[in-house]
Amino acid sequence: MQNVLSSLVLGAALLMPTANMIAQDHHDRMTHEWKDSENETWHRYLKAHHKKDHDWEKATKREQTAYWKWRDQHPDTH
Repeated sequence: MQNVLSSLVLGAALLMPTANMIAQDHHDRMTHEWKDSENETWHRYLKAHHKKDHDWEKATKREQTAYWKWRDQHPDTH
């Protein structure tokens, strides 16, 4: 019985980071909505980070995530 309980606790502990990552991704998608007014800020972000200029639609998921994180830290650019 103790082995089963220990296994359940260990399994839950191992799943916690994954659950947190999924919840964060869901939160990001829920709180960030692309609007045409974002274009100027997006291009400013690319320039400030020395990245090749390209449209949002052609950005990778990784670029989009990095942009939203940056934008959350720079509310004056919203």
